[in-house]
Amino acid sequence: MTTTTAQDEAEPATLTRWGGWSCVAIGLGHSALGASMTWRHWAGWMAGDLHWGLGSPEMPESKLAFWAVPGSFALPLVLLGLMAVAQAREGRTLPRHVGLALLAWAVFGAYVCFPTFGFFLVLVPVALFLLDARRSRRAAVPAP
Repeated sequence: MTTTTAQDEAEPATLTRWGGWSCVAIGLGHSALGASMTWRHWAGWMAGDLHWGLGSPEMPESKLAFWAVPGSFALPLVLLGLMAVAQAREGRTLPRHVGLALLAWAVFGAYVCFPTFGFFLVLVPVALFLLDARRSRRAAVPAP
């Protein structure tokens, strides 16, 4: 006889859904904040200032602004979040290695850019993805 807990009876992949939405929020927040800080460079980018090797050596601020906002990991993070939400709606979690890879990226980024707030925020979806993957793995193992 096996006993069920409230955690086992919870909707499958609930933590994955919350982790996905937190990834979306972090990515959109990063993009909005970054766009508001770098808007003066956008006209030059659209005019081709960064073509052929990302511009001249005299343009380091524009290059940094590009890689901090449109060239950053914000859009892929939003897409990962939406994929996680879609998986969760089907009752599935993300594979454990997705959470571990995101953890490695967040720790590396936090170390390189210390002090930073954004990379530490990524630890929230990482924890949710890993906890849900662990819960899913335990649920898949038959009770003795």
